[in-house]
Parts: sequence; C-alpha cells; structure tokens
Amino acid sequence: MCDSNEADGMRFDILRTAAGDGVAARLGRVTLPQRQATETPNFFAVSSRGVVPHLTPDTISRYGRFSGAYMAMEDLVEKSQKNVTKVPAAQNIPAVDGKHLHAFTALPSSSVIILGPRRAPPVKAPTGNNDNSIQIFTSNGFRSLRNDDYNAAIKSLRPDIAIPLADINHGALTTPQAKSLWRMCERTEEWMIEMHRSIEQEDLRSSNISIFAPTLPSPYPMQWEYLKCLSEELLDKLSGLAIYDVDILPDLINHPTLLPLPRLSLDAPANPHEVLREISLGVDTFLLPFINAVSDAGVAMTFTFPTPPTTTDDTNLLPLGSDLTEPENMASLRPLADGCTCYACTQHHRAYLHHLLNAGEMLAWTLLQIHNHHVMANFFAGVRDSLAAGAAQFEEDCKVFFRTFEADMPTGTGTRPRARGYHFKAGFGDPKRNKPAWGQLDGQDEGAKHEAVEERLRRDVMETPLVPDVDAAELAREGFAEIDINKAA
Repeated sequence: MCDSNEADGMRFDILRTAAGDGVAARLGRVTLPQRQATETPNFFAVSSRGVVPHLTPDTISRYGRFSGAYMAMEDLVEKSQKNVTKVPAAQNIPAVDGKHLHAFTALPSSSVIILGPRRAPPVKAPTGNNDNSIQIFTSNGFRSLRNDDYNAAIKSLRPDIAIPLADINHGALTTPQAKSLWRMCERTEEWMIEMHRSIEQEDLRSSNISIFAPTLPSPYPMQWEYLKCLSEELLDKLSGLAIYDVDILPDLINHPTLLPLPRLSLDAPANPHEVLREISLGVDTFLLPFINAVSDAGVAMTFTFPTPPTTTDDTNLLPLGSDLTEPENMASLRPLADGCTCYACTQHHRAYLHHLLNAGEMLAWTLLQIHNHHVMANFFAGVRDSLAAGAAQFEEDCKVFFRTFEADMPTGTGTRPRARGYHFKAGFGDPKRNKPAWGQLDGQDEGAKHEAVEERLRRDVMETPLVPDVDAAELAREGFAEIDINKAA
C-alpha cells in the first residue's frame, strides 16, 4: 500500500500493480475528505451545464453508481450583457461548508466534483490561445478565460479536484508544428507556476481542494522540462495528474516522484476496448463522454467484463449495445441487457423503451442513462476483480473481451434529444442538427412537392383543354367583370 498524499487531504493508495515500474495497470483507492472513497480503476460522470444529462440529483442519489462528476468552467461562466461585472451564480450561492459548486449543482454530498476549464469533449475554438488566457465556449459564445481568473474561481467554487489551465488547441485537424508544441509546453508551465504561487498550501488544505496537473498531448521530448518542473518544483501542491494523451504514461518512469500520483484520463476513449487499453497503461480514473452519446442515440449497452463463457468466434462478434429503436424491440419483454439488475431492467422492458423513444419522451433517455452508467459501473467492478486476481488474469480477460465484442459502439438510428448550442459549433454548409418539430400538413418534403408539381403539369398537358364558347370581346360587351357601384354601395 502506498500513501501518496497528506493525511488531512486527498489520499491515494495503490493496492496492487501489474508491474513494478508503475506504468502498468494498477488497483487502488482514492479517498477525499467528506466524500465516498473511489475504488480504482473507475470513472466519473460527464456533466453538461452543471448536471449529468437526463439525471436529476435525486435520481443520482437513488440509482447513480458513479463516484462523482466532471464539470467545466465554461459551463459556469455567465457573461451578462447588462452587467459585465456581475458575479456568476455558481460563485455567489450560499454554502455552509464553502463548497459553492456543490451547493449550486445539488449533487449528493458523497459525490466528488472535478472542475476543468473545458467541456468533455470540448468544442473547437475559432481562435487560438494567447499568453494569458484560453478560449472557452460559454452560453453566450466564445470568450477568453484568463489564468488568474480561473485560479480565483477555483478558490471560490472549491471543487474537490481542480485541473489547471493547459494550452491545448482542441479539435485541431493537423498536427501542430514543433514550435507550436514547444510554446504549448512553455505556456502551460508558466500557468502552473502562476497557479502554484497564487494558491497557498493552507488554502488547499482548508478548502479540501486537490490539484491535478495536466500533462500535454505532445511528444515526451517536447514536455520533459515541464514534467521535470512538476516533479521537482511544484510537487508539494499536486495531488494527481490529468492525462490529455495516455501515450505519455510510459515516459513517466523518468520522473519517479510523479508515479505514485493518481491519474485521471482526459484522453476520452470511444469504447470499452480503448478503456481497457488505457487501464493497461496505468490510468486510474476516466471521463467517458461516450456514455452520454450512446444514451442519446437510443442504445442500451449489453457488454460485460469479464466476458461470460460463450461460443462466439472471431467471425461473429457480439455487439456492445442494442439499438432499442429497431423493430424487433417493438414487442420484446426482455430487459435492456440480460442479467442486468439496474432500475430500468428490473422495472421496464425493451418494448416500453422502444415506445418512449419513438414518442420522443424524455423518460427514455433517463432510463437509458441509468442503465448505461450501471453497465459501466459493473464493467469497472469486473476490471478491479480481474486485477485483484493478478496481472495474468487481467491480460487473459482482456484478450477474451477483444475476441468476443465488436470494437465500435452501435450508432443508433433513433431521434436524439434536441442539440443545444453549447454542444457543438456549426460550420459553413453544415446541415441543421435539429429537425423541425412541425412541417407541412401533407408531410411532403421538397422532393415530393416537386414531383407532385411535375405530375400535375403532365396531367394538364394530356387532358383536353377547355374551349370557350365566345371570345373575350363578346364577354366584354356583355359586361363581364363589371361592378355596379350603386349596388355595391
């Protein structure tokens, strides 16, 4: 057992590791003051605008099987057009223990709250960062977030875990040049030093704030000086690492003082296969945005770890989930996943979810969120049991899982919830994300209307035209279309 932190702050115990170098899969426990202990490997829910999508705080208390949630500073910044100096509501709400972010979000008292600068996944900014700030996407559009303002917000909001600013160009289509990568590491190091100076150790202890330093998505030779600074000069105020690129993990062996720290992956995996790969590299906790995306798509996860005995071969892989909008679920009384004990599976069935999704009922996505988070909680519980049985057992279980299940999650064909502006940034020529709720009474689209007009024209050409009995001059002499003013009055 390895205690990596002060007794009165966050504590991380490494219970078992698959290798002695500290960069392999490991079993541990994260304990934060006044919060429920988190067994690792594990995951945290991803929030949107301060809430886990489709789940209210009381639903989380009853059925949520996750230890906490990740929140973004850009979701908590309100840029008032009338009063630009107005303090955001999240920083102004009364809180008995000073934990304003916890009071604002009304999450259960046992839940861990992680605060980062950008959403997961973040929307690409139209402009880059500068020496003092990064670009964030608020409810009022893009704006700059200065490092000193963010540090002040951390001290005010008092999250359980805070991730400092990092100079990362999210959503870049091309690999940054060497000069840009060097500048990224240099800026991040400067911001970390500024954070280290602005927040006193006593403030961190009294506020129960743990700092997770970001590691950057750049090659190790570019950021080794930054990692050296973390391991030597800034280590006293660090409680963990926020990993933006898991490929850097094997190089942490060159910085022994960073090895005992817990690792939170912000290199969001797209499916359970990638989760297992990151666990093998030594990641302890995860943010998994694909859970919310899968629920919105109307897909119920059906995988388990370790994989139960099956006759499936490599040519007939099992899907990771089931699209509940498919016609075969219309009258199915089966649970969303066989053997699942979540609320959605014990109280409802596939036919009911199929109906809710087709009707666009919000309850559908609530039940899917409960189920899918439950499946992921069982997945990580199975991973921990496998690691407890030994590194060889975990490796074998991973191989069986890879041979049994497809690599990608089902896309889902149902209608998704209405997309909000802070979910994405539309580009030039992009189609509308939200289909119109109302249309023409006949329900015809433009193509059908065009075909109807063409058909009418063809019919008019083929029909015998009407031939008038008299010409226009005769009609005029008889007073056609004339108005008697006296009668009209």
